[in-house]
Amino acid sequence: MASTSWMRYPNTRYGRFQRSRHSNKEDDINFDVANDPHQNVTNILSALCQISNISDGKRLNYLNAFVKVTLHIEGNFESIGFKMRDILCCLRIALLHESTQVRSGGLRAIRHVLRNEDDITQLNKLLIPFLIARSLDLVLKNDVERIEAMKLIRKILMLSPSNFHVALGRSLVSLANGGVEEKDRMLRICLATLCELGVVNTSLFIETGGVAAITRNLLECQTPKIAESLCGVLLLLLDKPSTRNQAAIDLHSIAAPYCDFHYRHGWKDKDKYVSVFRDERELRFNCSRLALLSILRSWPGIMHFCGPSNKAGLKAVVEVLYLNQLEVRKAVLDLLYELLGLPQPEWTDELSVALSAVDPCEPQSSWRLNEGFVAAEGRSILPHLAKTTPSINDMHLALLLYCFLECGLLGAIVEVIATSDTFISVRATVLLGELLHLIQILLPPECCNISPALPSLLEYATYGKPQAVKAVNGLQQLQKLLRARPASYSLHLDFILRSGRNIKFSSKNSKKSRHKLKTLKFKLQQLVGKDGDDVIKETGVLLNKDAYTWNWNLIRIVLKGESVKIDLADASHRNFVKRLVDFYMPSRNRYSHMDLTSPKISIAYTVTGIELINCLLELEDEESGRILRDLFTDISGHITAITGGRTVHDCLFSPQHMNSTQCQSYFLFIGRLTSTDAGIQLLNSLQMFQRLEHLATTTNVDCYVKLIVSSLDYSNPGPCRDLLNAVLKCPVESSRLYATQFLLVLLRAGINNFSDWGVKFLVSQLKDNSRSVCLAALNSLHEACEMVNCLETLVKLYPDLSYLGEKGSLLLIRLLAISSGFQLLNKNDFVANEIKNWDEYFNCRYVKLVEGETSDVLTLHQRDEDGKYDKRTSAIRTGSRKDFFLPPHLYGQLSRHTEGFLMLVHHGSLEIMLQHLSNGLCETDKDILQLKASLWAIGHFGSSVEGLRYLILNNCLATIIALAQDCLVFSIRATSYYVLGLIATTKLGADELFKLGWFCTRHNRHVVWPIIEEEAWDDDNDDSLQIACGFPDITSTLYFFDSGIKDVEGSTDDDTSESMVALPDAVVTGPQKSLTLPANQNVPSAYHKRSLSESKTFEIIRAPDKTKGSFRLGTEIVRRVRNNSTTESTTSGVSSCDSVGGGRSVIYERPQILSPIPSSCSLSTLKQPGQKVRRHSESSRRVSVQSGSNSDKSLQSLVGGASSKLSHQDLVGYATLRSLRKSPRYLEEPTYDFDDIQNDSVWDVPASFIDEFNALDTSNSSIKRFSINESSGEGEERCYMGISLPQDIHNLFLDVEDDAKDVSLEKFPIIDDEIVYAMHEFKLREETVRKHDLEMCFMCSWKSPDPQEVYMEVAGVTDPLRDNYDGTCPNGVVKAQVLRLVDQFSNPVWCKQVKQSLLQCKQGSPQVFQDACLYSEVCKMISECTYRLSPRRMLHELFLEVNYEDLYVETAKILKDAMTIEHVTDSGKSSGDSIDNEKSEAQQSNIKKLDSLKLAYKENKFPIRNRNESKIV
Repeated sequence: MASTSWMRYPNTRYGRFQRSRHSNKEDDINFDVANDPHQNVTNILSALCQISNISDGKRLNYLNAFVKVTLHIEGNFESIGFKMRDILCCLRIALLHESTQVRSGGLRAIRHVLRNEDDITQLNKLLIPFLIARSLDLVLKNDVERIEAMKLIRKILMLSPSNFHVALGRSLVSLANGGVEEKDRMLRICLATLCELGVVNTSLFIETGGVAAITRNLLECQTPKIAESLCGVLLLLLDKPSTRNQAAIDLHSIAAPYCDFHYRHGWKDKDKYVSVFRDERELRFNCSRLALLSILRSWPGIMHFCGPSNKAGLKAVVEVLYLNQLEVRKAVLDLLYELLGLPQPEWTDELSVALSAVDPCEPQSSWRLNEGFVAAEGRSILPHLAKTTPSINDMHLALLLYCFLECGLLGAIVEVIATSDTFISVRATVLLGELLHLIQILLPPECCNISPALPSLLEYATYGKPQAVKAVNGLQQLQKLLRARPASYSLHLDFILRSGRNIKFSSKNSKKSRHKLKTLKFKLQQLVGKDGDDVIKETGVLLNKDAYTWNWNLIRIVLKGESVKIDLADASHRNFVKRLVDFYMPSRNRYSHMDLTSPKISIAYTVTGIELINCLLELEDEESGRILRDLFTDISGHITAITGGRTVHDCLFSPQHMNSTQCQSYFLFIGRLTSTDAGIQLLNSLQMFQRLEHLATTTNVDCYVKLIVSSLDYSNPGPCRDLLNAVLKCPVESSRLYATQFLLVLLRAGINNFSDWGVKFLVSQLKDNSRSVCLAALNSLHEACEMVNCLETLVKLYPDLSYLGEKGSLLLIRLLAISSGFQLLNKNDFVANEIKNWDEYFNCRYVKLVEGETSDVLTLHQRDEDGKYDKRTSAIRTGSRKDFFLPPHLYGQLSRHTEGFLMLVHHGSLEIMLQHLSNGLCETDKDILQLKASLWAIGHFGSSVEGLRYLILNNCLATIIALAQDCLVFSIRATSYYVLGLIATTKLGADELFKLGWFCTRHNRHVVWPIIEEEAWDDDNDDSLQIACGFPDITSTLYFFDSGIKDVEGSTDDDTSESMVALPDAVVTGPQKSLTLPANQNVPSAYHKRSLSESKTFEIIRAPDKTKGSFRLGTEIVRRVRNNSTTESTTSGVSSCDSVGGGRSVIYERPQILSPIPSSCSLSTLKQPGQKVRRHSESSRRVSVQSGSNSDKSLQSLVGGASSKLSHQDLVGYATLRSLRKSPRYLEEPTYDFDDIQNDSVWDVPASFIDEFNALDTSNSSIKRFSINESSGEGEERCYMGISLPQDIHNLFLDVEDDAKDVSLEKFPIIDDEIVYAMHEFKLREETVRKHDLEMCFMCSWKSPDPQEVYMEVAGVTDPLRDNYDGTCPNGVVKAQVLRLVDQFSNPVWCKQVKQSLLQCKQGSPQVFQDACLYSEVCKMISECTYRLSPRRMLHELFLEVNYEDLYVETAKILKDAMTIEHVTDSGKSSGDSIDNEKSEAQQSNIKKLDSLKLAYKENKFPIRNRNESKIV
């Protein structure tokens, strides 16, 4: 038998390693771990304490044997008669050895010995941290030693953070500061340990200079996970005022690479070449981007960095865009893309390519068959069912957008568009459109028009800027694209959505699509006039066997029966159908071998194949049935070959073919056949369902399961649902997981009666053995509970959820949201007991759950499918934003109906929680946790109308707002902000917050193109605002308007009239007319419902009177300026200027001004008696002070806030818009439609080939409208998405000046190692006496428990108790000089001079550097001050030859005494107490007498005064 190379030759590397360890047989020791542990430990420690006669290898073997004994006895040395102090004393000897291997073994042994805080205390008393720091600092081919030292440091930090020695902290900080320059491989683990230290021992972290070290490394880190960890510890210190003031953190330096064009991070960067400098600058951009992402994704980071009055933070980054620095602009745009969670377009100058990148339906890598397939695509495209449950990331993003507007970001982006090259302009255009779209969706209308970006853009376009003209057109095309979404990419999801109830097909398309449809209908009319045979011949099917030459557009028309009715009795028709079936026959290897590299062509062929199947089913004759049976018989045979063959890779339907060819489409053919009764009968006759079930439940290849499950039709009960249920119970975990995830897609699609059968399937999956499957089902059930019918089904099932722990409890309390669930659970005092449990424990636990999930959403630290944290996500940028909806709270669920509300009032702790809010106590961590728990409970309680009324009676809303604006703990502010979002989900809550100066987003999450809804207004004295009843209700559908955005040319009043709603005839009650309209103008008889972007209303009125609690207008003049637009979106400002003077204004007995963006579709709102109008925004649409400082042009464009008439810029811009449209240059600009985007992509397909497919029949188009058809259930009170923002954003931020005053630089110094070691207590001790700290000395700490103080001479001044020093003892002078130089070595300015002086001292007096006492003093000094890494290493290297023989003697004596005590203890049982007393007295006398110790050696390492002699020995 032939043998491979690894069988013939041994592993030489492993053999060399083994030989190196066991090459010396003399180093072997006789050791058996099964022997007496006491004897083993005694023998090992005795050997370690020997000075000589033992080799390094043997000493290392003893240390390894000690580790084995420690593991054997589980570290319990007291049980074998040894004290921890004695063990550590003996092991410390190993750390003093000259061999790095022995020191490594000693560090490892000490790490295994340590068990609790008492052991760490003994470790610190023996000064072992000095030796650990020494091992970490030295770099002398001792990598193993340094690794063991770091492991020991982390073990100490884990066991006792409070006893973590300062020497270890200083060592870590020095390594963090100099690790990059030294290219130290221990840098990353050092940074990780420092971050942990900053969390568990904040004071020591700040004292040792950890803040400066972490901040410095932020601009050196290129790994997202490390940058996030480094920022995390700094943001934690920013949260509380105590640590915030003590640490004096300043994160504004992180933005330096963006704001400083000549930025140099270190002193070494200034000498680099230009090419190297470019790479260095790119590195700094990347590091700064990662750090800023972490900062802006956290609440403390926003509070610290994004304040509107903070000129060095976000405002500086925005303002740098006005400077024409292309490199910086590109870096800032990349930062904004990633911060907003938008996919970055390719670096291109083609707008169509850039738009395709931000298309939500653009295929993603996770949608591939070998990844998540349809389950991932559905979760990504279809919106979450929680339309009124607040989302943490939505609220966070809304605050960020508000800060962007205040800093003038939109104006800055317009400047980038107009003044940059084409590549950057294209990228900035897409970003501007996405920003405007997000602002429209998330921000209240009072906040979303602070910066006039579009008028400035139009002005640039007027002046002939080609980038601006393209940007205007690009915004229009982006708005078209977004209005056509959500839409599916794959045909599998497309047909699932067709069978669901949540999809509404577009009844009208854009003008361009309508034009294509008319053109194609004209072609059809021409074809109808021809003979049927002629039409079939024109398809090319009968004339040529090459399918690529066929006219597939015409083939589909024929199959749909729109031109020719197929009759199989006709020979030509029969041959036509047979040739098509032959093409699709798997065995013919024609369609089945087509690659999927061109998705548009593949989709076209597949859709035609489905039309062929539908045509044969509709014929209902014997010939069509036979042809259809032959096709599916062939398909069935190949499916059987998957499981019946020798291997799955040998058949046509192999996994490789499934992933790369059209073979996967045959399962879609089967699925389309299951949508009809005739098709199901055919499949049953072929036993297709049995074959599919056998394949899906037995195979380990995921692709088959995904295709089978995703292709079937589940709208009707039958074999399809039975097959899905079988997959859910199959033994393959991956199959069960995908099927469970696919149920969520069916839920969001609204499959018929999913609440009846789908919820049962999900409940059954809760008992699955796989944690991933169980969690997937649990998450789907949480989302299903947003639908009342699904919640009622869950109540009827009443599953046992106790085995799921707290996750099951959160699902169970959802049943309490409806009366039937409350009555079901309100047995045996379950509800009362649950309320008690939440008050005592789970309210605080809820805080931890929410903060943990928030961290998952806003950081890279995320859970896997099994709910466990594994590794952080990779450095690959994720484009999609994640959603986290607030989990249910018991108070929120019970408050939705009267029974639960009364139960909470009687059994809950509402009064106690309200008291916590009014006190606002947040001194300790416990106080902060209790306050957060009270806030969340009150917020959920106030998310219902009854609960909110209870809070209003107790004046609770003002208290929560005060916490959100004034609390010094940032996390409390964040919680209060989120709680206000909960309250803003109801109309009453939004109205009350509006009265208190907070504006709310007044639409739910499923309304992507919102309509302005007026706020409630309490003004009984103002009778001038009267209108008649009869306004149409504002629906919550996703798209209200039928017509899309109008093309640039030809937008008329007829187009805008399509979205009018007729009302009863109006009667004008006021005599005053609009000043901008003709006097004889007729009163319109229709009221125009406008979208949020179409009606931008500005008001300037008096600020709210907060002391009175209500608002009165008085005699203030209210000026309304409405930005009317036919575009229905702020993503396009193109169509908003059809005529400058044709717009109509609204007047409520007040002077009117001209609208800044008039439109032909603007209508006057009539004053009619009967009903009061609800005025919009008491102080809406403020002029941004910040944006005014950014650009004079932007300030000039502000209208409706600071002046009552248009500026010259606005008049010129609006008046020339029509001429701009009519100009030839503008008409020549390409229009980028979403259809054209796909045509211009890498899929090289003729435009007419696919456009006519899509335009022919809108029922088969992938473009859909999504809406949830949900019956309003019991307790349905929430109607808004839950976002609330203050009228003045400055209220959310700390005052920069006041915050700076709290920082005491004198008390908490900041250390800068780059230039000067400043503000530490550095003094030249030229005329002072330095005491030798005996307790901090390796040698002197052993001498006596109460030794006499010993002084060291410094700078020639002697202790008066000593004999007069006349310079005859040169060692004393050198030691004093060394200590003075070491003290100066901490100053980087003196490093070079001090280094030379120390080397001279070493050469002149080498014996001085062998003194253990002097080295102890040096270790103490470098632990008290911050030294750079190179000075620390040099100091340790100077003292490598220290003589520790005295420590060996002392350690041996201690070991001997310990053994004597053990012997006395054993013999004391028979000898009596007298012998024990004598032995103990002898032992004490031997230990305490200093004279008995022979301390006089040939070379005295340190001058010590003897007790009986006055001379220095």
